[in-house]
Amino acid sequence: MQRIILGWLQADRFFKVLALFTTFIIVYLSLKPPGKESSWTFLFFRQDIVLHFGCYFLLTVIYFTALFKYKSAIKTSFLLSFFIGCLMELLQLIPFFERTFDFDDIVANFIGSLCGIILIQILFADSLKE
Repeated sequence: MQRIILGWLQADRFFKVLALFTTFIIVYLSLKPPGKESSWTFLFFRQDIVLHFGCYFLLTVIYFTALFKYKSAIKTSFLLSFFIGCLMELLQLIPFFERTFDFDDIVANFIGSLCGIILIQILFADSLKE
């Protein structure tokens, strides 16, 4: 099974397109004007914190699959996803976007990216050995 998965990851064009598409979706969702507020919590965490965690967790995993053939895929996927998260929060300081900066969102982005890297290292421990 692992050989099948590794073979599939070698076809990186699909994953690169997926990474680009996912990045555009996250940029759009981060910068679009806020809609009607509906608040919910998950284990005492606000909805936006949970969404930030999930988005950047998935973004890191998708970047890893897109960069799988490269030597520093783990480090690059983490840095790219975290950089995009910080950039989106900083762009929310611009009044044009009608959004607000929240440091908690950056922390959630970081933890989501970090958990994505941890999952990758657990699942791909054998293939990541150099």
